[in-house]
Amino acid sequence: MNKQDDHFLIDNASPIEIAYTLRCLDPDIAYSTADLRARIMGDWGYEVQRNFTNSTRRLFDLGLAAPKKTSARKPGYVVTPLGLKVRSLADLDHGLYKEAMHFLHFDGWDNCPTTRKLFWSYRKCCEFVWNKRVIPPTQDIVTYIQDKIAEDYSELFAQRKGGNFNAGGVNSGWKPWIADLEPPVLGTDGQIMPRAMDRFEPTVLALDNVYRMNGYHYGDPVLLDDVLLDQIAQVFFLDVTRCRELIGLAARLTRVIKLSDTFTGTSVTLLEPYTIERI
Repeated sequence: MNKQDDHFLIDNASPIEIAYTLRCLDPDIAYSTADLRARIMGDWGYEVQRNFTNSTRRLFDLGLAAPKKTSARKPGYVVTPLGLKVRSLADLDHGLYKEAMHFLHFDGWDNCPTTRKLFWSYRKCCEFVWNKRVIPPTQDIVTYIQDKIAEDYSELFAQRKGGNFNAGGVNSGWKPWIADLEPPVLGTDGQIMPRAMDRFEPTVLALDNVYRMNGYHYGDPVLLDDVLLDQIAQVFFLDVTRCRELIGLAARLTRVIKLSDTFTGTSVTLLEPYTIERI
């Protein structure tokens, strides 16, 4: 029987360390963490953190790396097809690469008990600040996440599991990924800056996430009202008006989205799954 995951803390696996590690992975040759540590230092002069397994495990959790024995029969990792796709985005459009990495974290929670709870925490942090439209003090975010653990996972919380979510989970676990997005999310005054991006692909990824989280079926028309627009915009911290424009752009440029005018307003239909592999 698969054991329910109880790791709510978002470990320190920084965007730069993840990017360097992903660069060093090979699809056929497995490298151990020691191999990767040496390769990153040799290629970029970057010294990875002492707890480097945070980063290799994160790549595995995100589906970008897979375990495989090295030539010396030691535990190691290879890059997955998804990892190759995401790595290619870094070469072609680094801004889109950053959006994809954020999305993989946000979308990583799928309501499955065995899925890492750190992705649940990541999503909850995003939802909290989006609803506030401001970045509250770190301790306020920590308290909110701990309260949500107690509310949604009372048994784990009673066992004192998951209560280890702390300030590090915000400042070195979650916030660096949000701060890495371009155009920026975080204003100098602590306000959330709704973003007006040019690429429509993240918006379609967000719509796909909302379909799955709400239990909609592909091909079902859904009223594109303020509630739905807010849910879509939240995923990438988008300006709601720009989000609506990007949905319209995607409907014109792809066959994945259809917009229809109804008596109650405009409806949007996601005709089939839209994943990072399709970007």
